[in-house]
Amino acid sequence: MIAEYNFSTDEDHREAIPSSEDFPFVIKYTDFSKMTGGRAAWHWHDFFELTIPIRDGLILQTPDKTVHLNCGEAAFVNSSMLHTVSWEEDAANKACYTFFFDRSILTGEYGSVFEEKYVNPITMCRELDCVEIRPKNKAGLRMMTLIDEIVSLFREEPFGYEMKARSALSELWLLLLKETAEFRKGAGTIDPTDSMRMKQMMNYVHEHFREKIYLNEIASSAGVSPRECARCFKRQIGYTPMDYLNRYRVRMAAEALKMSATPISAIGEECGFASDSYFGKIFRQCMGCSPREYRRKTRT
Repeated sequence: MIAEYNFSTDEDHREAIPSSEDFPFVIKYTDFSKMTGGRAAWHWHDFFELTIPIRDGLILQTPDKTVHLNCGEAAFVNSSMLHTVSWEEDAANKACYTFFFDRSILTGEYGSVFEEKYVNPITMCRELDCVEIRPKNKAGLRMMTLIDEIVSLFREEPFGYEMKARSALSELWLLLLKETAEFRKGAGTIDPTDSMRMKQMMNYVHEHFREKIYLNEIASSAGVSPRECARCFKRQIGYTPMDYLNRYRVRMAAEALKMSATPISAIGEECGFASDSYFGKIFRQCMGCSPREYRRKTRT
């Protein structure tokens, strides 16, 4: 079954992905016109991910890479990788399928030959955050064919669909392994330090965004200096820490504008903005409209 998916994250900005322990492989359909700001904010999860747009113009970003995808293309996102998804134009009528699958689908038991020989080379490659899949060669065409087969299997659920989907996914993974072989030869192994620090600092912002926050407080949450904090944010997501704080405040304000009748000025104050004028300015910069216009649009 392919279910419509409402994007959500926990307090660590880990994406909440409902899945079965018996078969940790799910496919979700996401309509971005129903999401706040028409985008999936910076997040991460332990699953591997394949994102497949069914409209042109999807933008998938990791700290080091920006990928533009059209219908008929896909992108693989490595486990535990910070990433965000948006669109080149307005998110109306923009949607995608997303595969989420645990390594156990491919490896079976922990420490198996499948894990050591076939999965770890990708998960441990520092620079292999995201891989574009396009039908420009034989391998890319076959991978897109396999993706279509898996979508059909989940949609129709014929007898044995789990085994067939696992088989197709295994073939796709081997092709991914071959296609990245040359790239991985010159790449280093993963150093999770930046990612761990980033998650700690993002978590601090999420817990304290209603308060007045200073740069040194965000930095202290990960045990780094303010300068290193700023560098880490820039390396990982391309924003300054205070830009990220404002964007998160706007996201929370937008949710409140959609879901409650609380006065706009009160929402701005509750989300940490010092004045109505500053709230309006930052909201317009991030969302392309005023808080009042956003509330009206999302309630019609």
